[in-house]
Amino acid sequence: VLTANGRRVALLGYNDFPPRSFAAKRNAPGTAWLVEKDVVRDIQQARQQADIVILFLHWGEELEETPLPAQQALARRLIDAGADAIIGAHPHVTQTIDWYKSRPIVYSLGNFLFDYFPTDPPVWKGWIVSLTFGADASPRLDKYTVELDPAGVPHLVSGQ
Repeated sequence: VLTANGRRVALLGYNDFPPRSFAAKRNAPGTAWLVEKDVVRDIQQARQQADIVILFLHWGEELEETPLPAQQALARRLIDAGADAIIGAHPHVTQTIDWYKSRPIVYSLGNFLFDYFPTDPPVWKGWIVSLTFGADASPRLDKYTVELDPAGVPHLVSGQ
């Protein structure tokens, strides 16, 4: 939980991509797995400590340009549980941005920094998103597109 401009912001991160051996243990750091009942519990606990709750989810199918129906349904349930925004990554391509109950769901940011492999496309794209929460906690989302050069370094697409 961070404090910004007098408001407490909880940042919660979860992973839905193996290996499971990376899981956190009771006394050892590691990955928090994207298990709905656990995430809902964490959102409810965070809501007691914070004014704004933002989820970062490592999820989705690689190279798919649309989220899976199961992801869309889960994202809505997490908003219903109290999340104010969901930001996702993993597919290496940008996916859609949905709004549910006036809350943003960014399914995948695409790539920001990434090593190229010989079979990769000539240009990877990604998004930078900026969330601004009004006095009533209503979010505004601004999106900026980046393209990665052959060295894997992002550059803002001109005209933004």
